[in-house]
Amino acid sequence: INAEYMGYFTQAMKIYWVCATISLLIQPIYQWGWPSHVIIYMIARNEIGSDLTKQLDHLISALPEPEVNYPNPYEMAIWADDLKYKSGFLLQNGWHYYHKEFYDGIDPKKVHHVLDPQYNVIHTVIEALQTLKYKGPYPYHFDGLFEKSYMLRFLIHMVGDAHQPLHVITRCTPQLPGCDFGAWKFPIKGIPHAENLHLLWDEAMTKISYSTRPLSKESIAKYENYAKEFTHEYTREKLKEDLAIKDHWEQANRLYKLAIEQGYKGIKENEVPSEEYKNTRYVHCRKLIALAGYRLGDYLKEIFHTSTELPAFSNLPEEENNKQITFN
Repeated sequence: INAEYMGYFTQAMKIYWVCATISLLIQPIYQWGWPSHVIIYMIARNEIGSDLTKQLDHLISALPEPEVNYPNPYEMAIWADDLKYKSGFLLQNGWHYYHKEFYDGIDPKKVHHVLDPQYNVIHTVIEALQTLKYKGPYPYHFDGLFEKSYMLRFLIHMVGDAHQPLHVITRCTPQLPGCDFGAWKFPIKGIPHAENLHLLWDEAMTKISYSTRPLSKESIAKYENYAKEFTHEYTREKLKEDLAIKDHWEQANRLYKLAIEQGYKGIKENEVPSEEYKNTRYVHCRKLIALAGYRLGDYLKEIFHTSTELPAFSNLPEEENNKQITFN
């Protein structure tokens, strides 16, 4: 990466940002969002305190945003999905997932591999943290508020995605050698707004109620209650072993195993999920939402408290770049 390239990138992204902003303005903003992202962000903001929250909001505001789109800070947690679904910025769709393959009764040699080793949610989190924490000489980092605000918004959302088990796996079967893309191709019945297993987990087993956007004061209070409930049930002390795991790939591997053991087991395609399945899996959803909130809070503390000089991602050791394609 050289200075000339970074200059072109910055100008291109600014042009795109203007177009995306116009697109958001002309489309309806009263739509369903995934409340878990909002709750995770609420937990994180509670973790960092008021002084760092002011710094956080200041950096987010470096990207001009019509107030009508985000009249409260919490919906910024859904910004990355808004950018994808409302503005059509599909280039970053892969940034939300880590499709580690799960071979369910199929010879791996017969699988149509879909994993891009440097295009997934784990890399996005790592690169966002590097961009936001690194203060070394240009051009080996994004040297400006525009780029840092952009990556901060992605970090806030992607930490949540990285804690949804079906965002870190893709199940490959003889019937689906091209795999199911995190259970998007695992159809289920009987659940409004969740026609597949992935959406069922996205919606936390439908146990967390939705609200229209922009969120009203009552809706914000409702999600704040969820945040208090989950962190009361799963305190930092209770999750200290999980929080002690700092390696991003190890975190993903644990979620991958959970997806196999709890996501795909106990449920069949084209059938209505049992109440037992939904109730037992909702326990995991609550824990993971709390864990994601704590981790995001920790990342935000590091960003605004430190100026650690980190290398550009392309300069990481080769074994770090290849960790995610080693399957257990």
